[in-house]
Amino acid sequence: MAALNSHEIALALTCVCVTVWLRWRHWRSQHPRLKVEKLFLYPIKGLRPLTPDTLELGRHGFRFDRRFVLVSPEKDGSHECHLAAKYPSHAVLRQSIDFDSQTLTITPPSGPAFSIALEPSTAGRTKRVVDLHRSPVEAFDMGDEAAEFFTRHSDGKETRLMYLDEKESGARKVLGRISDGKDSGIAFQDCASYMIASSASLGAFSQALGREMPILPLRPNILVGRASKGGLKPWVEDFWAELRVGGSTTFRLTANCVRCISLNIDYDTGKRLEGKGLPLQTLAKDRRVDSGTYSPVFGRYAFSHDVGHAVSVGDKVEVTKLNKERTVFGWPGMA
Repeated sequence: MAALNSHEIALALTCVCVTVWLRWRHWRSQHPRLKVEKLFLYPIKGLRPLTPDTLELGRHGFRFDRRFVLVSPEKDGSHECHLAAKYPSHAVLRQSIDFDSQTLTITPPSGPAFSIALEPSTAGRTKRVVDLHRSPVEAFDMGDEAAEFFTRHSDGKETRLMYLDEKESGARKVLGRISDGKDSGIAFQDCASYMIASSASLGAFSQALGREMPILPLRPNILVGRASKGGLKPWVEDFWAELRVGGSTTFRLTANCVRCISLNIDYDTGKRLEGKGLPLQTLAKDRRVDSGTYSPVFGRYAFSHDVGHAVSVGDKVEVTKLNKERTVFGWPGMA
């Protein structure tokens, strides 16, 4: 066999290098260098979130996340949960926490604020069944003072503040295909303990919308972004199966987060946006990518069993597992 000349050797080496580089580039596109850009905490479901620099993981989500929910009594004795889609005015109720006194304060645009312990005593409190998305749990009524405040800020509709005490009540069951298979429970989150979103996808959403899409109506717990220039492409999170944050905290991503009319809320006014080119309709044009639902997708539902770990803004985020295909959403009664 004839020996290769120097030109042929150089060409062969070039081909090998190009192949290796292309494979590395493909791998890097699927395993980008990421970091935690922002964290969000929602002590009372449906209200404006806090944005702390560090959050601690609890049994059913970040500690203090969605342990409270607002409900209104129905004629049949059941209770309607207040969801952002139906109660957009709650978006202007600001939540703040004094961690020294362990106190949660709700401040409206005008009028007096309301404060309550982050982990209030349930002694002597009335228990009621709260059924959120067909996953019921017993919770404690926080009394008439809380009811008067939130009724005032629910257009006069009778409203009660309910609290989920994990020791007394347990947790809601995760239904359908959402669970990570480890008997996960949740508080008053919709479907999973955490929701993780990508700032690159938020940018793509804004571009499609023709204006900046605020992150608040998307209501994530963790917003991840690129840690280096060009390190994250839009929508690659659709295939993420597992993330490692800060080197030791694992999140298992089990389902897409399907979206509803709550995307069309103006968080500055507490009113629904009107007209053409609204966020939900814009997202629906290209993001109906889940065969289990007609609704468009933004973000991923996740679970973690690393109770007691802390996650901070700036933490390194690694993609440690990928799905070959998109997951299929499935929760009874939700499409």
